[in-house]
Amino acid sequence: MRSRSTARERVKLELCILCLLVLAVAAALLWRARQAPDQSALADTSPNAQTGAPTAIPSPTAIPDDMFEWKPGHYVHVERGTDTSNIIDASVLTTPRQKTAADLVVWAKMAWKNQWGYVWGTFGDVLTEDLLALKIDQFGESVTDYEDIIREKWMGRRTVDCAGLIKSYGWYDADQNQIIYANPNGAIQDIGTDGFFEQAPEKGPIDTLPEIPGLLVYAEGHIGVYIGGGYAIEAISHAGGVVKTLVADRTWTHWLKCPDIAY
Repeated sequence: MRSRSTARERVKLELCILCLLVLAVAAALLWRARQAPDQSALADTSPNAQTGAPTAIPSPTAIPDDMFEWKPGHYVHVERGTDTSNIIDASVLTTPRQKTAADLVVWAKMAWKNQWGYVWGTFGDVLTEDLLALKIDQFGESVTDYEDIIREKWMGRRTVDCAGLIKSYGWYDADQNQIIYANPNGAIQDIGTDGFFEQAPEKGPIDTLPEIPGLLVYAEGHIGVYIGGGYAIEAISHAGGVVKTLVADRTWTHWLKCPDIAY
């Protein structure tokens, strides 16, 4: 009798456990059924919901007009001039028969305003076929590698290179109203970028730049004219021509006084 009673108790326990399992499964299925509509609604309103059409690939951000690619992948904020005149107006110079830092700034601003172009080895003359052929003969690939863009942008325009922007001022003859190569009456020798740095009567690291318009700003192989207020004007490249840039945004390493002009 005792063994039968124990068996009955075991059967009852197993039935209870089975009932509990059935109830748990039923509760889980009911909960899942209630959640399904909410998930469906969420999926329908999700930004990534499938609409039957492929999601558009975002267009790359356009490069702003005031950005210039100085080196591949390295962009610089630039300001460009608004005119294209080849006229040199000596009346804008304070002392046209002397060479001063103040007038170097005026000259650089004139070249910037009139959007002078860039050709290696030039110093402010109007670019003609004969002049371009001469520069190709002199400098070879330094010019021919950029011949297409030179022809597209700068033919018939005044052109300089970075040092040529400064030399164009030094060699300008106010009496003849023209730029004369290595003008003996001018103040600047026919030197290159590094020559300006080597011959500078005073110079220093760029982080000590004094607020003296007409100083030159320098990095090995490149040079520009500081015009005050944190800005410089530079002949940046064959593609860019003469532009205005923020000194703090560039890679200048030193400032210097231009040899043979008055500060």
